[in-house]
Amino acid sequence: MEAKDAKIWRPWPGIDGGDDRLSSLPDQIISYILSFMETKYAVGTEALSRRWEGLWTRVSILDLDNRLVYDDSSDDDLKIVYASDAKRRDSQFCHFVDKVLGEHKNLNSLTRFRFHFSVEHRQFSTVLRRTRFKRELVFGPAIEEIDVRVCGETALGIPQCMRCIPETFYTLKNLKVARLSGVVLGAINRPVFLPSLKILQLSYVKMKDFESLGRIISGCPVLEIVLLESCHPSSKNENDRIEVSLPRLKNFKVSDYANWDDPMCPIFIEAPNLEDLYLEHFAELQFKGKIPLSCLHVAHVDVGQDCRTSYHDMIRLLSQISNARKLSLSGETLNHLSAATDDDVRLPIFPILTHLTIGIGLFGPTSWFLHSLLNSASKLQSLVIDMRGHWGVPLRWEGLETACMPHCLLSSLEEIEIRELVAYLDEKKMIAYLLKSGAVLRKVNMHVNSRFLELMGRKDLVSLLKLPRRSSTCQVELFFPFEDERDSYIDSNGESDTDDSVDDGDS
Repeated sequence: MEAKDAKIWRPWPGIDGGDDRLSSLPDQIISYILSFMETKYAVGTEALSRRWEGLWTRVSILDLDNRLVYDDSSDDDLKIVYASDAKRRDSQFCHFVDKVLGEHKNLNSLTRFRFHFSVEHRQFSTVLRRTRFKRELVFGPAIEEIDVRVCGETALGIPQCMRCIPETFYTLKNLKVARLSGVVLGAINRPVFLPSLKILQLSYVKMKDFESLGRIISGCPVLEIVLLESCHPSSKNENDRIEVSLPRLKNFKVSDYANWDDPMCPIFIEAPNLEDLYLEHFAELQFKGKIPLSCLHVAHVDVGQDCRTSYHDMIRLLSQISNARKLSLSGETLNHLSAATDDDVRLPIFPILTHLTIGIGLFGPTSWFLHSLLNSASKLQSLVIDMRGHWGVPLRWEGLETACMPHCLLSSLEEIEIRELVAYLDEKKMIAYLLKSGAVLRKVNMHVNSRFLELMGRKDLVSLLKLPRRSSTCQVELFFPFEDERDSYIDSNGESDTDDSVDDGDS
C-alpha cells in the first residue's frame, strides 16, 4: 500500500489519552448540545468528569419520559427496554423529575418542555402520594413548545388526571405548540392570551366547564391546528355553547368530545381557511361566515352510534362542507342520514367532490340513498365502500332500473374499492349495478373476508369477476386473505396470482 493511501490510526477523542475537544468548548455551547439529548442522558454526562458537572442545568430543552429505561449492560448500542419493576421505576422517575426541576439553573429560559408520565400498574394516586413529585410545572416566558402527557389509573381502573398546569400557562406570549393530555385545567381567573400559539391539542383533559374551553380557544388568534379529544368539563348544562373565530385555522379535529350521556355542547366556528376537518362521535358543529367553506380539501364525519343531532342539522353541516374534494362518511352517519332523504330534507350537491369513502352500518343505507349520494357528486372519480361495520346484515338493495343514472357513473367515476365483502345476494346486486352502469370505470377492487371463502367456491368467485360491465377497459380484481395474513387476488380473467390460492371445490 502506498504511503498516501495508508490510514493513520489515532485514539478517539477523550479515550486513552486522545484530545477531548468537546470539553474544551464554552459552557454555553455544550449546554446547547445537551439540550438535544434526552434529559436522562444529559444529566448522566456529569459522570464524565468534573468539567461536565452542572452543565446540564443550563439546557433550554427538557425531555422527561418514565416509560423507557436504558440498558447499557451489553456491548451493543443502547437498547430501549420496558422496566420490569413498574412501581419502582415510577417512584424513581418522580424523584428524578424533582431533581431536574430543583437543580436546573433557570427554568424560565426553557424553550421546549416534554413530560410523559405513564403509570401502567393502576397505582397512579399511590405513586404521587409516596413521592416528592412537584405537581405544578413551571413555564417561563421563553417557552415555545409544551408537550405534557399523563396516563394513569386508580386501583379500580378509573382514568386519572394530574393537576400540573400552572395558571401562568394562559398568558405565554411565545408559546407556539401546546399538547396536553391527561391533565386538569383549573378555573381560568384571568384573560387568556396566547398570541403565538399555532397548534393546540387537548386530549383527556378535565376542566371546569365548556366556557373555559371556549375562552382558551378564543384567546389563540393564530391557531392553525386544533385537536379536541375526550374533553370533559366538571359542570355542564343544556345551554352551553362555544363560539369562536379562527381566521387561520387549517386543521380541526374533534373526537369523543364528551361522554355519551352528557349534554352536547355545540360549537359555532368561523374558519374561512379550513382545509382538513375530522369529526368522530360528534356532529354538533356549525360554521359561520362564508358558506360553503371554499378551502376545504378533506372532511370526515362520524356521528357515532348515539347521535343526538337532528336530521336538518346534519344536512346543514354537509351543506357547509360541500366544497370538499375528499369526503368520508361513516356507516353510522349514513344510517342517520338515510331517514333524512325525504321530500323535506335532501342531500346537498358536492360540486367538486372527487373521492368519496362511505361506510355500511348495521341498518343501512338503502340502495336509493346510495343512488342519491352518487347523484349529488357529478365529478366523483373514486368510490370506496367500507362494509366492515354491517356485521353480516344484508343490504337493503332494491332495483334501480327505473331511476335516473347518476352522472358520475356515466362520465367521471374511474375507480371503485369494496372492503370486507361478504357473499350476500344484495351485495352482488350492488356490484352488478355499479359494473353495469360505470361507463368509464378502469379498476374495481373487491376485498373479501374469511366468511366469503366459506360461502363461495372457485366457480362462484370467477362468476362474480365476470359480471357484465359497461366499460370495456374495466379491470376487476378480487383480493382475499390468506392464513398467513397475506393478500392474494384473482384478476378479471379468473386467474389467480398463485396456483394454490383458491380451492377448486365448493367450500
